[in-house]
Amino acid sequence: MAFLYSIDIALFRWINEGWSNPTFDTFFGFITDIRHFYYVLAPLLLYWLIWGKAKHRWLVLSLVLGVALSDQLSAHALKFVFERVRPCNALDGVLTPAGKSDAFSFPSSHAANMGSSMFLLSMAFRPWWPLFLLIGLLVGLSRIYLGLHYPSDVLGGYLIGLLVGYLVWLGIEKLKGYKFESVKVKATAQAPKSARRKTAVKRKKRG
Repeated sequence: MAFLYSIDIALFRWINEGWSNPTFDTFFGFITDIRHFYYVLAPLLLYWLIWGKAKHRWLVLSLVLGVALSDQLSAHALKFVFERVRPCNALDGVLTPAGKSDAFSFPSSHAANMGSSMFLLSMAFRPWWPLFLLIGLLVGLSRIYLGLHYPSDVLGGYLIGLLVGYLVWLGIEKLKGYKFESVKVKATAQAPKSARRKTAVKRKKRG
């Protein structure tokens, strides 16, 4: 356990101190702010919800459920189970270009939310999965660079987010299949009635 912790600290120091420069301060400070994603995603989700196809509406439902579950699980449940102090508050000499936080460290809620949302987007738009993967990795990396999380916090957040995203995707796929089967059964049940009506109309015309 001590060996893994030493690797965690070494990776954290390498990214937080070794990569430090004004350009990265600005870049990672921008990308770590989830509000910037909301400014892009909120109008897009609203567009899909109102004017999108059925698959887009299912995606909106998936994203809302996925992010809500991963955020609640990571930020309001697991953090209070592990109660790990953030590196910016536990270690000396940590660089914090975006300021500090007093919240607990493990797991990273940013990473969890990215894990679930980027997984769901990748399943919906599969040719674009490298872009979604890159976005998720950059957000997670920003949390380490800014001194707010250990690498293990981010990794744990990713795993939680991916698990939540997969379960939500699986549930939605089953729900879509159930709905399709219900429509199919209903259409099959109505088919004989339609056939009898057509036969009755033909007989009237002959008569």
